[in-house]
Amino acid sequence: MYICLCNAIRERDIKQALMDGHGNTPHAVSAVYHACSDGEKPQCCSCLQTIKDIVSDHKSTKAAYASCKEMETA
Repeated sequence: MYICLCNAIRERDIKQALMDGHGNTPHAVSAVYHACSDGEKPQCCSCLQTIKDIVSDHKSTKAAYASCKEMETA
């Protein structure tokens, strides 16, 4: 599904950028957008909240997975 129509960014592009580590910065949304858009800036900005939500979900899932791994080794 397209998340950003202005720069043709798809949800799978965002998820791949997160898997590549672009979400591991204090400015994760900006880093992910930059990685997915080949350096283009947002135009209408209507996609940024959705990207923020995807980044947040990714971080939550990653934290939950790490927590489960810790429980397995304990």
